[in-house]
Amino acid sequence: MKKFTGVFAAAFVAAGLCSAPSMALNERELVEAEAPEFPRAAERRGIEGHVVVRYNVSEDGVVADIEVVEATPAGVFERSVMRALESWRYATAAEVTEGVERRFDFAFTD
Repeated sequence: MKKFTGVFAAAFVAAGLCSAPSMALNERELVEAEAPEFPRAAERRGIEGHVVVRYNVSEDGVVADIEVVEATPAGVFERSVMRALESWRYATAAEVTEGVERRFDFAFTD
């Protein structure tokens, strides 16, 4: 039986939860994040893929203006990623952070 673990690792590593926050100009500390769920239909059919998104973070830490940059295969994982990002929260800041880009991998492990 295949086991899904890819999204958890991808989402939290990509989000920087496993390391200290970066001091780069456009990086903000991610304080609350939930990994996207693997869609049941894709899981049943053994479909793997990835989604790359770009979004802005408001002054109060809310993710906004989410845009799918790339999705393979198209139409399978995007909704799951969008739903998860709507609940993410970043540390507050004096200004909007624009153009944050993240990749989410959906893969099975044996």
